[in-house]
Amino acid sequence: MHTTRRRAAPMAPDDRKAAIVDSVLPLVAERGNDVTSRELAQAAGVAEGTLFRAFGDKTALVGAVAAEGLQRAAQPEEILEELTGIDTSLPLERRLELVIELGRARTADVMRWMTVLRQLHGGMPPSDDEATRRRMSEFRNEFMARRARQHEASVRGITAILTPDLHRLRVPVAVAVALVESAIAGTHSRLDSLQPEIPADVLADAIVNGLAGHEEPSSP
Repeated sequence: MHTTRRRAAPMAPDDRKAAIVDSVLPLVAERGNDVTSRELAQAAGVAEGTLFRAFGDKTALVGAVAAEGLQRAAQPEEILEELTGIDTSLPLERRLELVIELGRARTADVMRWMTVLRQLHGGMPPSDDEATRRRMSEFRNEFMARRARQHEASVRGITAILTPDLHRLRVPVAVAVALVESAIAGTHSRLDSLQPEIPADVLADAIVNGLAGHEEPSSP
């Protein structure tokens, strides 16, 4: 008896686009805007023509990938889970060291995708198309809302890290949280690379113990 092999149903356009974005995301993360259409097609396992039919051109595809990468880079739920997963029985210096390391890794990922988007749109002339402007406005609004949720998760997580040592704090917990966040953000806010990156353990120690030690009384 011969059996007839059923052909797989064609993917819906949105599903195909999502599958392509997922396939090429690691490549765009590595190559950025320098990636070629051929490389994208090979990574997705499709013909170049399929990419163009799905996205229109390479710019649209790279933009969609960067937007997806930016969304995945720092999910609020993941931020809170990572921070609350730190062992609170560790010394405070060690806990904050881990917080800074996690924050640096997340921020580096976000900055990578932000750079791709800036380069992408920096080389494009302003659009007169109303639909394009609307999509960009929606993306900005969604991004800012997501950033607000990320910040809320970060504050909650860092507060949980500090909670066992609240009795030791010389400043309000909100100030302590802001200092930790500033230590993380400062790594990526410099305009040049003349200032070497300060190790996370050194930063954590400075936050907990201050810049100056106890002054020894002078001998009479």
